[in-house]
Amino acid sequence: MKQLERVESPYNNVDVRMTPTGRIDLEVSGATHATWHPSLLLSGHAWDAITAAAVSHPEPVNSLLLLGLGGGTCLRQLRAILPEAEMVAVEIDPEMIRLARTYMHLDELNIQVVEEDAFAFLSRPERTYDVVIDDLYHARGEDVERPCAITPDALRHHLAHLSPQGSLVMNFVVGEGHQEVFEEACDTFEHLFPQTRRIVPPYSYNEVLVGSYHRRRLLTPSKLHRFAEKFPEKLDQEHWKELRTLKLRSR
Repeated sequence: MKQLERVESPYNNVDVRMTPTGRIDLEVSGATHATWHPSLLLSGHAWDAITAAAVSHPEPVNSLLLLGLGGGTCLRQLRAILPEAEMVAVEIDPEMIRLARTYMHLDELNIQVVEEDAFAFLSRPERTYDVVIDDLYHARGEDVERPCAITPDALRHHLAHLSPQGSLVMNFVVGEGHQEVFEEACDTFEHLFPQTRRIVPPYSYNEVLVGSYHRRRLLTPSKLHRFAEKFPEKLDQEHWKELRTLKLRSR
């Protein structure tokens, strides 16, 4: 891979690399935090599952909040499905925002970007959204970790930003050393939401939880599969159909 840039900020050490196919990755602590390809939108990794979880909302999504912009990979996917939705992204690291604009064509997506700590943003419940996505991780040596526990009390500000029938989406690493946090999150989602689901991508150690207050059920796998037609590339369509949509505790 070709090294394009290395950035050391107070929040992240980011390596920007390009593959021979033209794909650009933003890598933090050995993990790819964002990816961009000139023609493909999906990858078979966590961003696909985040997107699927967001559009599992039982009604069309008109407004969406993303906590933790990274490079905006899932927003690029979501824009293909939700061309008219209002999207707001919160990111604490100005260097990450710059990299997203420079290498990942963020400004083409018509996204409002707020440069701020996500928890400070959440502490001001000025408005609500149909879907809130939490993809907050920070570097911990050679690994990443959630910045806080996933308990009902810890999520109270998240819930204050949800519309009365809104959905919360959270991405989790589930590899070695992360299982306890994920199990705590499953317990919390079961406690908080009448509708829950988890979505599993085929190629990464991630699972994405979605919980909804909506009176109607989250979209079934067959209904989610119909969104494949939103992606013009056949490989993207195949990746979309490889996602597994499961009950929260069906292990």
